[in-house]
Amino acid sequence: MFQPEEGNRHRRRGGHRAAAAGEARVVDRIHTTDRKGGNGMKRTAVLAILALLAGAPATVATAADTIKLGGMLPLSGRASDLGITCKQGAELAVKEINAKGGVLGKKFELLMADSKANVQELVSLSKRYIQKDQVNFLFGVVSSAGSLAVAEVAKQEKVIFMDTVGSTDTLTKEKWNRYTFRAGTCNSQEANSLALYTAKKYPKLTKFYNIGPDYEYGRTMWDLFKAKTKEANPKAEFIGEQWPKLFIPDYTSYINAILQAKPDAVYCSLWGGDLVAFIKQAKPYGVFDKMKWIIATGGDITVSKALGKEMPTGLIVDQRYYFHWPNSKRNQEFVKAYQADFKDYPSAWAAEGYDGVYFLAEAIRKAGSLDTDKVIAALEGLTIDAPRGKSTLRKEDHQLSSDFMVGETVFDKAYPFAIVGKTEVFPADKVLYSIDEWKKAQAGNK
Repeated sequence: MFQPEEGNRHRRRGGHRAAAAGEARVVDRIHTTDRKGGNGMKRTAVLAILALLAGAPATVATAADTIKLGGMLPLSGRASDLGITCKQGAELAVKEINAKGGVLGKKFELLMADSKANVQELVSLSKRYIQKDQVNFLFGVVSSAGSLAVAEVAKQEKVIFMDTVGSTDTLTKEKWNRYTFRAGTCNSQEANSLALYTAKKYPKLTKFYNIGPDYEYGRTMWDLFKAKTKEANPKAEFIGEQWPKLFIPDYTSYINAILQAKPDAVYCSLWGGDLVAFIKQAKPYGVFDKMKWIIATGGDITVSKALGKEMPTGLIVDQRYYFHWPNSKRNQEFVKAYQADFKDYPSAWAAEGYDGVYFLAEAIRKAGSLDTDKVIAALEGLTIDAPRGKSTLRKEDHQLSSDFMVGETVFDKAYPFAIVGKTEVFPADKVLYSIDEWKKAQAGNK
């Protein structure tokens, strides 16, 4: 989904919660961070020394005893809410699987590094994980540009990469390779669902304006939204677009341009910290009362929590998973387990981290082996009962196929933040690019 962030100045450093015996084996090897900050590295060193003095046995299992996941996520900087919650979802899955004895008699070991949302860092981490740590799988990322870069390493090294959060269609279309799988939805599902919801619920909206981040994600999302909107509403016009750089501090000029254009609706693909900053700056201008807003990933619970009561109501938003959707036993179990461990509601990013681990575990079990070719064959077409519902990794393109939710921001007395209400669910086959489209894209994929 997201562009790499260069050179974060402020990094929150520290360890993360220790796992009890038999729980998740999680090792923060490189650039270890968490939300709380503090002296995690020093604490780890002290604990290691005390363990040696006490004659404690080594806790790291041998390579033959474990299934190693090389995790890379942004745990510091502007994308850290996505990375941290994705990491927590993966940790929960590892804990649950290991508590049941692991897979093929082996426990999962999740290595985790702060990618800083930087492409070069991700490439370096991928190679280090493969060559030094000898991981069985690469996992995570978040950034679309980073996902493409890690996928290339996976292809060269013939190691399976399970992508989470990064949503560019290019990963599973034009740049598809047999070693890369995606445990999350893609741009076409998101933009198409938003366009169809808007055309159906608000057919009188005809003049659309765009504001989105100036890189592949923002521009692709706008192109996809325009195409599907025009198909659903031939009267639609697209009267302007704005492309702010990532992480800028001031959106005043963009807000004024939107007001001057007087659109019926604004399509916005700003995300994370940028979306929070934009809404805070734009709200005093009354823009959310003067026109309809359609915000890609606007249902992100980390954004809602950051804004609290400042979140405008009536925004058309989407999310690939939500803690109250679907209302199934499987999702309720996931939410309960996540809250028990992390004292919070799970984000969509947490669900993708969780699902990614379960896809790998189920494929290994099905393959009866860690052999790469056998696991690839098992992953292709694999369906799991995920918190978001039945989810399948399509055999042809390795893209996740699952339903997608769109709704509008509302307040509920049960929560101190806005939630997604007035929801409509779009089946994957209605909004995801088709296999025929994928085959055409493969013509130029050498």
